[in-house]
Order: sequence, then structure tokens, then C-alpha cells
Amino acid sequence: MCGITGKLHWGKNYDPNLISKMNKAIAHRGPDDEGKLELGEISLGHRRLSIIDLSSDAKQPMSETTNRYHIVFNGEIYNYLEIKKNLEAEGYIFKNKSDTEVVLNSYIKWGSSCLNKFNGMFSFVIWDNENKELFAARDRFGKKPFYYTYKNLCFTFGSEIKALLEDETISKEKNLEALNCYLALGYILAPLSFYSDILKLKPGHFIKITNQGKTFEETNYWNYADSFRIKTKQSESEIKENILNHLEQSVRYRLIADVEVGAFLSGGIDSSSIVAQIKKLSDKQLHTFNIGFEEKSYNEYDDALKVSQIFKTSHHAALIQNEDTLDLINQSIDVFDEPFADNSLIPMYQVSKMASEKVKVVLSGDGADEIFAGYITYKADHYFNFYRKTPLAFRRGFATLAGNLRAGNNKIDFKYKLKQFLAGSDSDQIKAHYSWRLYFNTEERIKILGEKNRELVQATDPIHTFKKYYNEVKDLHWLDQHLYVDAMTWLTDDILTKVDRTTMHSGLEARAPYLDVNFVNYAASIPAELKFKNAKTKYILKSALEKLLPESVLYKKKSGFNAPVGKWIKNNETDEFKAFNKFVYDKKI
Repeated sequence: MCGITGKLHWGKNYDPNLISKMNKAIAHRGPDDEGKLELGEISLGHRRLSIIDLSSDAKQPMSETTNRYHIVFNGEIYNYLEIKKNLEAEGYIFKNKSDTEVVLNSYIKWGSSCLNKFNGMFSFVIWDNENKELFAARDRFGKKPFYYTYKNLCFTFGSEIKALLEDETISKEKNLEALNCYLALGYILAPLSFYSDILKLKPGHFIKITNQGKTFEETNYWNYADSFRIKTKQSESEIKENILNHLEQSVRYRLIADVEVGAFLSGGIDSSSIVAQIKKLSDKQLHTFNIGFEEKSYNEYDDALKVSQIFKTSHHAALIQNEDTLDLINQSIDVFDEPFADNSLIPMYQVSKMASEKVKVVLSGDGADEIFAGYITYKADHYFNFYRKTPLAFRRGFATLAGNLRAGNNKIDFKYKLKQFLAGSDSDQIKAHYSWRLYFNTEERIKILGEKNRELVQATDPIHTFKKYYNEVKDLHWLDQHLYVDAMTWLTDDILTKVDRTTMHSGLEARAPYLDVNFVNYAASIPAELKFKNAKTKYILKSALEKLLPESVLYKKKSGFNAPVGKWIKNNETDEFKAFNKFVYDKKI
């Protein structure tokens, strides 16, 4: 795991200190080493977090034997040993034990088709110094970030926006369309960023630049929608067995490292199943990590402790105190280079700092909710189909009544959930599901951004992106449609963005077994009726995990990884929070 930087500049108006400045901006991503390579037309940079092959032989930027091809790589290829074996059979000679060299030789052998062979998380750039061609790629779900600017035939790239902002040729002008998206969703959808000149490479895409920078091509190399279209004919018992087999293989892959591996543990079924599987595969001491809160409805401290005792892990936990919240919020803001409203970044930031003191790699349960339908939103979508059949007068009256309810401060607040559900209940299925993710509606955003921007707010409403994704899967079961769209939006641009930034800010690598490409494809092939059955979310996964986890863990009430920000703000006595409370509560915003 690392950070990458670079600029394809063709030798024109190039700042020779740029790569050093870009590398310094993302030094937290790779505290172990730094590398730079100047090749006339292109400059490449790298910050290294040593995980596989700790020797200097694996230093980047890396070049192949003839010095024609050069690479900077961020990520892990879990099946690199199998690919390496195939390449060696073809006569390829390897100079080190890293997966980076496997990626480089795979591209030399198979071109862009190599991406279909990789099981892992990655973003990388390869430069062909003979043909003067650049190739850049990002993994299927965007676990690893890739930001770029393509301007005046030049291509500047980096793992984080802060690296690109070191380039004085890149405008710092804010992107109003991205701000509109943020106000709607709390995060910014790819390919947008908060800066007009800077874009994100979309997950599952690659870029090829040829013809002296005049030809720029972006291509989608993976179609997740197709994974839902071929349904398994296996029996329920066979499916449960295969889920366990995939989980075991996914965890086995992610234990490959030349450093110690730990795990995040919340006490829920996702992280607990990962811990259970690790202990099944390894008798080594396992470090697990958890953050709790003083607020009871948010605190999973005791749940995590119970699971750690069941599986005899070396457990590390801490409680976030209310008086520390302002400092934590200020610290976590530095993690992101653009607005980001997911408040779980605060505990994630804190638990990552704690874990980095013991290990360099952690496994997490991220992705299980998105591939096995674990969110309460899917239950609401199910009831939506029945609610829509009730008389319109009843729906409107009930919605008005619920709209007058004031949401409470508990983590899972029924009044808040009811209001969110009813907000979209008079809409179609797409708008209803979208309403669950909404912060500010269209009219509220127009008030914030100004009437002069009404046309822009309406034209760039992120619901248009959601509808585009829904159109790609309109032939599928309603649940598969939602799973696909959430994976293309919420998972990639919120969940995985949060995980990467918060962990890498502390020089920690996070790996997500549930997002193994083979596991994901198999989960998509499972009939929707088995993921959500008898009004129960994650039905088939929970059934499968009965062989791994006790009932007390499997069937406890679901609790997301969130922070009690509302209580912190309302009850904090600092001047900053007092001013905010006066503005919000006095005006009843």
C-alpha cells in the first residue's frame, strides 16, 4: 500500500521540484520510503508503505529489465503468486518478490486485459518509454483512489487531491456541481471532485494517453451489472456452503503479508465473521480494535469485547469522551481534501490511529451490507411496495403527521427513519430509495447556493446519475437494482473513500474480504429472494454464518458505525458549538 504521484509534461514548463512536493503532501500514505523517477517526458513519484517484500528490491518507481516500461503502483494483488507462476512459465524473469513487478509484467504480456486477471485493490500508472504511451487504471470498486488533471496535453495524477494542489498549473477554482452533489448526498460522486480542474478516475476504468498527449481514452473494463444476470441454480444449503468457502478464500488471500495483520471489530456480524475466519485459518495472536462512545445507543464497546473473548483475540479498545470531540473533528477534517459528511469518519479515524500502533494491516467487514442487502433501507424499499397501494389521502395525511415529528438523538431513531421513508413514499421506486441518502432536497440546495444557481442545481442533481445506473439494470429484481446502484455510488464514493483516507492517514492498510471480486460475483448470482427473505436483511449470509458465529452475535440488532455528532454539538459548552447551536436550534433549521 502506498501513495503515487506523477506528471506527464512532455518536458514543457515543468517544475523540477514538483514530484518532491507532491510526495511530501502524501507522505502519510507511505512513511517507509520515497522514490522518484525523471524520464524527460514524464516524472513519477512514490511513497511506500512496505507490506509485501520489505526489501529495497521492491522500491518504486519500478522499471523492467530493458527500461522500456516503468510503474508506480498503489494497492495489493492478492492472487499475484498464481499470476507470477503463469508468467514465469512464459519465460518472464522476476527480480524481486513484490506484486508490483507482477502487475508490470502482466501489462507487458497482456496489455489492458491484465486487469481482468487481478484480484485485489489498486491504482497504478505504467509508462511505455518507447511508444511514449501512458496507461492508468483503478480497481473495480475504487478501493484505491486516483485523482488526475488532463490539461493542455499534460496529465497530472496522485493518490490524493492534496498532491495535485502542489501543481501551480492546476486551478484551485471550486466546482459548483460537486458542491451541489455534496449538499445532496454528503459526498461527491466520481468523476467529480471539489475542484473544477481535478477529476477522479471512475472505479473499474482505465485511461490510455497516446499521440503526444493528443489522444485521451477512458474505458470501462468491468461491468458489475452482468454479475447479477446469471443466477446460480444451487440449493440453499449449497449456497450457504459456498458463501463460507468464498469467505475463507477471501480471508486467506488477505492474510498474505510480510508484516503483522490485525482486524477491526465492532461486534456486528460482518467484522465478527472476519475475526472468526482469521482464527480458523491461523493460530497466531490476533490484534483486534474497537472504538466506543459514552452515548449508550451508539456504543458497541461491550459487543466487541464479547466477540474478542469468544475468539481469544488481543483486544484494544477506547472510549471517545465528549470533551475530546472538537479536537477529533478538527483532526479528521485534515484527512479529506474535499467536503465529506459521513460522521463515521471520526471513529474510523480514531480506531485507525490506535491500530497503526500495533499493526500495518487490518481486515474489515466493509462491503457485506452492499452485497448481501444488510441495510434497513432495503427493508423500507420492500414495505414501500405495499405502502404505495394504500389510498393517496391516507399516505398524505400520514406523511404530514410524521413530518411534524422531531428526530431524537439516539443512534437508531424510529422517528427519523419514519420521516425519511415517508419523504419518498409518494415517489417512484428510484426517488424513494434516493430519499434515504438525501441530506438537502433540491429547493433547500437552491436556498443554500442561491436562486441564480437554480438551473445548475436542477440540471446537476445527483439523482440523474442514480437514474443512469438504474437504467443499466432495469431488467433486474428490485433488490438487485438497489444493490447495484448503491455499490456504484454509496459504496465507492462514501464507504471506501472514508476507509482509505482514515486508515492511510495513519499509515495503515485496510483490506475488505467481502469485496473480493470472486466473492462479489458469486453474491450477485444468489437470487435476491435469499438475500432478503421473510422481511429479514442478509438472510442467506446470516444462515451461512451459523457455522461460524453464536446466535448472540448473528441476530443482535444491527448498529451502524456512526458517531453521536448531534449530541456532541447540542451538549458541548465550547464557544464553537454554542454558536452553531444558536444558529441551528434558534432558527429551527
